[in-house]
Amino acid sequence: MSERLPPPQTEYFFEHPPWNNHWVLFGLALAMSCFDFLAGPVIMFPVFFVIPVALLAWNCGLRTALKMGAVLCIIRFCIQYAWGIPYEVHVAVINAVLRVGILFFITFLIGKLSQQTKALRARVRTLEGILPTCGFCKDIRDENGCWHEIEDYVTSRTEAQFSHSVCPKCVAKHYGDIPQEKVLGEAPSPS
Repeated sequence: MSERLPPPQTEYFFEHPPWNNHWVLFGLALAMSCFDFLAGPVIMFPVFFVIPVALLAWNCGLRTALKMGAVLCIIRFCIQYAWGIPYEVHVAVINAVLRVGILFFITFLIGKLSQQTKALRARVRTLEGILPTCGFCKDIRDENGCWHEIEDYVTSRTEAQFSHSVCPKCVAKHYGDIPQEKVLGEAPSPS
């Protein structure tokens, strides 16, 4: 039988290196924090924080991305005080909570979208719909027009495995007068 087919290539650039490496994304988040500090107190919501957190949510999981989002929001809260923004404490806390809420919401949506996309890719790889088969040898034609034995085709696209035997109808048809027990290797049935 043939080997398993490799997983299908993804069509999104951010699923390939370096964008799927969590250390690169942590470095990107740190760079965004530095940029946020250097930009000064004028920027109220650091929109660039969404980039590393979204990439983390897609490639490294929702939990990791939510943690990074919380850390980035804490850093932003500290940056506000480093610049000496003349806010009252409750206004700064409200801004920080809104920032965390919005960033968590965006992260949650991207994480769920990533899970659904991966599940759909897996489902597309399984057998669905009509399979074009040869009426004589029962080989299957794939999407590229190549013909494969049914066992190879199914095994390469699903988790199914095949074992072979002979059904009683085929024993009678092909082996005729030989007792079924001898063909199938079974113990004789009591008569």
